[in-house]
Amino acid sequence: MTGTRTGALAVVLITALSACQPRADQSAVAAEAVRAADIAWAQAFSRKDLAGYLAFVDSTASIQQPNAPTVTGTAAIRALVEGFYALPNLSGTWRPTSVEASRSGDLAYSTGTYELNFSDPSGNPVTERGKYVEIWRKQANGSWKMVVESFNSDLPLPGAASN
Repeated sequence: MTGTRTGALAVVLITALSACQPRADQSAVAAEAVRAADIAWAQAFSRKDLAGYLAFVDSTASIQQPNAPTVTGTAAIRALVEGFYALPNLSGTWRPTSVEASRSGDLAYSTGTYELNFSDPSGNPVTERGKYVEIWRKQANGSWKMVVESFNSDLPLPGAASN
């Protein structure tokens, strides 16, 4: 009986000690996966592929856009993107310029630049340029989904004095 207890104690100690071992740094692999996901997400937007766009968006995600309230959840984000797609002569994309990930490889953020082109209600061409920050979370199936995005313009507000 003592031998069985000792063996069981040894198994418990070995299991506990192996759990304490530092896990390998997954940040570089995660950052590359998020960079690829961000690029693919931008391509889906550029193709006006709503289903493809939404495939990269977590169901609880939020988007913070300039001069508007935050939109949260799939239905609200769908409506936001459909509004973009309804703009006359819309074209646009974004690209990540920096991606960082947690050591555990389950959370990351990307920053980058975007450009949107469309026509205003009078038919005049409009070009909107700016920057963004996105937070991404790794899913149970290994894919990555955006959970928070915030973007803002590099252009001054109409009528505002430029510095």
